[in-house]
Amino acid sequence: MVIGTHHGKFHADEVFAVAILKQFYPDAKVVRSRDDDILSNCDIVVDVGRGKYDHHSTDKVYRENGIPYASAGLIWRDFGHECVDRLGASADANRVVQTVDERLIQAIDAIDNGVDLDRDPRIKGISELIAGFNPPWNSDADENEAFEQAVQFASHILNNTLRSELGRMAAIEIVKAAYDRRDNKEILELDAFCPWSETLFEIDHDASVLYVIFPDKHGQYRIQVVPKALGSFEARKPLPEAWAGREGHELGEIIGVTDAVFCHPARFIAGARSRETILKMAELALRSDV
Repeated sequence: MVIGTHHGKFHADEVFAVAILKQFYPDAKVVRSRDDDILSNCDIVVDVGRGKYDHHSTDKVYRENGIPYASAGLIWRDFGHECVDRLGASADANRVVQTVDERLIQAIDAIDNGVDLDRDPRIKGISELIAGFNPPWNSDADENEAFEQAVQFASHILNNTLRSELGRMAAIEIVKAAYDRRDNKEILELDAFCPWSETLFEIDHDASVLYVIFPDKHGQYRIQVVPKALGSFEARKPLPEAWAGREGHELGEIIGVTDAVFCHPARFIAGARSRETILKMAELALRSDV
């Protein structure tokens, strides 16, 4: 397999396009050129050559939301399902592909097409991070080696995004079951930590849940506030102000327990060594006037 793309300064869209293809063809050779004769000998060409996976024309392909495809999005559109299937997860592949497109690929495509997005700046930063792999103008570093390093970096981002979304989907029914069996409608107790925020916001229509408690992987317990909106640090009800920044014995004296561990200064998460104490902390937090 030979993948063709343009030489010169590289951008996130063709880097991610190659990273996606490398999921299936890890040993693929990448040829970087603008010479049509050279590109004609490649098995697939991205971001150059005016072919299926080049978006540099006025006759662009647009998503339903109006964001035009760049090479990353065009490759993800055609190969994303295979990426998901190769992970062997029992999940709705269509939903995973769409979510990854919305959370990762669309911003990359928009930036390369010159479309400004009012969205998560952390995603926009990925394009800037990829651009940083380009050798400086006054460097003798090999451009193709830098491109390969950028592809490896993009592959990690892609795989992490896929695993995260598959993990979230695997937790949906767990969160729903915990929501249905609540003794106190304001406390959601999970048997183990799993991604809960998006599912909770989908089902908790009256915003009744204020705190989520769960055991961590080290045998301790955590209480976490529910934010007013996804991605926000503003809580529906923060933990008590008196707990802020306190740890161990100092925190335990305030609460009246011996196994409190900590409370974050921002009052969005706290910990204890036992389930009994974390439940007590939840009850005290509910009764506090903050």
